[in-house]
Amino acid sequence: MSELTNPDFLTQLQEFFSRHTMMAGGWITVLLFLIIVQFRLMTARIKKDTIGVAVNKVNHSEGVFVDIRSQENFNKGHIANAVNMTFAEIKAGQINRIERKKDSPVILVGKDKYDTEAFNGARLLKKLGFNQVTTLDGGMLEWYNNNLPVTNKK
Repeated sequence: MSELTNPDFLTQLQEFFSRHTMMAGGWITVLLFLIIVQFRLMTARIKKDTIGVAVNKVNHSEGVFVDIRSQENFNKGHIANAVNMTFAEIKAGQINRIERKKDSPVILVGKDKYDTEAFNGARLLKKLGFNQVTTLDGGMLEWYNNNLPVTNKK
């Protein structure tokens, strides 16, 4: 018999939850939050491009890199010809610098592979009618780790 179906285990579990309602509620909340986040990731259909694929899209399909990091980090070094547009600007609909790229590849570049602003920015751009939005897998950290060129020219 599995321990999870053992009547003694279920009784102990029920007693634990009744004695520790705040802690159990907190764990349940965290679990639900993680499930919701994972569901959003799976249903958003935002693809990640490797560096090679992204560079190919920019060079051969009139694509554009959109660096969503802060102006300060952008000024320290960015991909040549990248447009700096923060998540806050995208959220506010201030996308005039890339408006004409709605049918071209738009690759959002965050700080690293865990940058949620790149993912959320890509979701917003899709909602705003951009057809070929992806994120750069690994972000600028991966770009730096591959010793690829950066510039601080605007």
